[in-house]
This record gives sequence, structure tokens and C-alpha cells, in this order.
Amino acid sequence: MALLLAATAAVLPAGASPPIPMTFDAAQARRQATSPALGASSADLAAAEAQADAAARLYRPTVAFDAQWLHYQKTFDLSLLGALDQVESVASQLVPGIIGDLPGVPGEILQLINARLRQTLPEFFAALPDTVRIRGSQTTLRPVVSAVMPIYTGGAIAASREAAAANVGLVHALREQTRDLEDVQLVQQYFGVVLAQQAVQIAGETRDGFELHLHNAQLMEREGVLSTAQRLQVQVARDTAQRQYDRAQLEYDTASRALARSLDEAAGVTPESPLFVDRTPLPPLKGFITQAEGGHPLVAQAEARRRLAGAGVELARSRYRPQVFAFGTYNLNRDSALPIEPDWAVGLALRYELLSTLDRRSTLSAANARASAADHDRMAARDAVADLVTRTYNLVELARRDFITLDSSLAAAQENLRVQDLGFREGEAPASALVDARNLLGSARLQRAAAAYEYVLSLASLLAASDRYDTFARYQRSSEPVTTP
Repeated sequence: MALLLAATAAVLPAGASPPIPMTFDAAQARRQATSPALGASSADLAAAEAQADAAARLYRPTVAFDAQWLHYQKTFDLSLLGALDQVESVASQLVPGIIGDLPGVPGEILQLINARLRQTLPEFFAALPDTVRIRGSQTTLRPVVSAVMPIYTGGAIAASREAAAANVGLVHALREQTRDLEDVQLVQQYFGVVLAQQAVQIAGETRDGFELHLHNAQLMEREGVLSTAQRLQVQVARDTAQRQYDRAQLEYDTASRALARSLDEAAGVTPESPLFVDRTPLPPLKGFITQAEGGHPLVAQAEARRRLAGAGVELARSRYRPQVFAFGTYNLNRDSALPIEPDWAVGLALRYELLSTLDRRSTLSAANARASAADHDRMAARDAVADLVTRTYNLVELARRDFITLDSSLAAAQENLRVQDLGFREGEAPASALVDARNLLGSARLQRAAAAYEYVLSLASLLAASDRYDTFARYQRSSEPVTTP
């Protein structure tokens, strides 16, 4: 731990705040709160849900208010043919009676007047025009409230609503996929820093071990019991260990900075949760595959796309069917209404498309083809998820077995170093054997930490692939913590 603190101090800029200690649970909560990818996917989901809510109201009537301020002129041509004939006939019947009743006028004069009128009336009406043109202009405000409500759309509205609901499912599955990727990536980064911490500690202790061996070799060289060549061999091994320690420090710094950026912590983060391994085998593979086929985001996306394709088929079929609408209109300014405009009107409208620039048959064929492709994609997604679960399951099992077998390798390497060190100091073992023993011990320790890291990362990938990531914390609590031996 002292070596790790020294490494941290070495890469910490002067005056900078020390890294923040953080457990994995806290890091996960921080990642979910600050991840741009999760924020974007959540916004996409909110947009899809709002769009589906809007589509749910397609059956409702559309009510609009229109107001027009207009100046217009209207010309009417009225035919007088029938009216003139009727007036002439009536006049021919009424005039003699009126003339005959005039008091004080001699009969001969009345007859003369009557005869003259009978002769003049046809000429008078013949001189009148057959049509009369009336022209008027006006400036007026025309406020109208209108409403249209779909009654039957051939299934177009139902298809649109189904498409909107399927899109919500698709975006939700994409969000779950993003969340799984973010969770696995955090496991990779967080426990990658833990692995880098152990690598720094192991490399530092290996270098310190070679420092001790070099000190002993120099004493033995001065005493004449060790050749210069063997002392130089130990010195080269010490220098190599120093370079490996420097590399481990830089790799730890790189991993720490990446973790700090992903958690939006400028001061940096020091992981507090150790690596872990559960020595007991996993439950049967079949259970993981069954749950993955029902809940993996890839399967959910394929199912949502199948629903979208099905809605597209129904929408294409609706183009073959008529549409029926109810409508109404009401004029709010009747006094200034146009001469031919009704005060109000209600009715039903039927629309059937006889000829279209869009080939309806080809459109339906394309929609059916997309639906068939979506069915195949769904089956392919199930197979891909099953392969992914199988692969990650076997990786977890391989890492678990490697970790267990490394126990005996680590014990053997420790004992071998003890024996070789003793033999070297007594002059019975060459320097090369001591160098190899020290390197083998460092390698075994690092391999053990790497096996634990592979177990944790593969377990997170398996749980995410099988829709069981919520059990990761339970595995973490119940497993054996892995620290540097």
C-alpha cells in the first residue's frame, strides 16, 4: 500500500486535490447520474413517449378557428324571362279591370284606352332586358369555427398508434442496451484501476526484491564468492524490474484518469472495492440463455422492429380502403356572411382514392417484405444472444478455474524463490535461477490478479447479456475479495 500511495503522489500535480475514495456502488450511482450517453437515451425515450401520447389522440376531432378580413366584389346575372312572362300575363288581366272602373270617363274613351294599353303592354315588356346584372362589394370580417372528426380511416390511425407504441419499445430497448454497455464499461474501468493498483504494488515489490538481491550480490562479489558476471546479471534484472515498475505507474495513471473522466470527478477517484472471485461454479447455462432470450435489449429491439413492420403492413393495406369523416362549420358573423355562405353546416364525407401516384400494390409488397425481414431478424437476435451468453458464461468459468489453479502456482513460486535465494546466498545457486524465481513469483501474483479481473469483467458481461445485471452486487458481496498476496 505504501508503494501505491507513493505512485499516486508521483502522478498527482502539485496543489491538486487528492483523489476521492469511492466504492463501486457509489461509482455506479455517479455514472448513472452523469453519463452523457444515458442522458441522451433518456431524452430519446421521453420524446418517443410524447410522440406515442400524441398519436393516441388521432381519433379525436380537430377543431379550428379561422378569421379572415377580406374585401370582395360579387356580380350576379339574374334571368328575367320567366318573371317577365308572368308579369305580362298578370298585367294583361288586371289593366282592363282597373280601366273599366274609372268613374266619370265615357265608355268610348275607356274602350279606346283599354285597346291602346293592350297594344302597348307587349311592346313594353318586349323592350325590357332578358337578364339583370347586379354587382356589389363589401369589406367584412369572416370568423368561422370548423371541426373534422375521423370515423373510419381504413386502419390508418390504428396502424399509426401501433407504430408509435412500437417505437417506444424500440427506444426503451436501445436505452437498456446503452445502460448495459455503460455498466460493463464502468466495471472494466473501475476494476481496471484496481488491477493497475495491484500491478504497481507487485512491480514495486519485485523491484525492491531485486534491490535486495543486488545488495547481496555486491557483498558476495566483494567477498570473492560471486563473479562479476553473475552480479551484473542481477543488476540487469533489477533495472528491468525498475522499468516494469515505471510502466505500471503510467498505466495506473492512464486508467485512473479514464475512470475520473467517466465519473466527471476532476480530483480523481481511488477505488475502495476489491476484485473478487466466487470459487463455486455458476448456475446452469440454460437458465441464463432462457432469461436472455426474453429480456436482452437486442431481442427487445428485434421485437419492436417486428411490431413496426407489422404496423407498416396495416398502413399499406389502409390505402385500399375508403375514409369517412364527420365535419361541421359555424359562421360567427352571420350579418356579414357571403351571399352563398351558410350560417352553419354539418355533414359526412366519404373519400376513396381511385388513382394515386404511389403504387399501392408495390407499397404493400414492400411492407410485407419488411415484416418478413423483421421476423428473420428476431430469430437471428435470439441466436446471437444465446451465443453471447454461452461465450461469456465460459469466460467466467475459465477465469474462475484459472484463479483456483493459480493458488498452487503462487505457493510453488513463493517456495521456489525462498529456496533459490537461500541457495544463491550460500553460493550453490546461480544468479539466473534467482532472477527467474523472482520473476516467476511476480508473474504468478500478476496472473492471479488478472484472473480475478477477467472473472469480474466476464461476470458483468454475462449478467448484462442475460438480463441479470441487478444481481452483480450480490455476487460481489458473497464472493472472496482478492487482494495482493
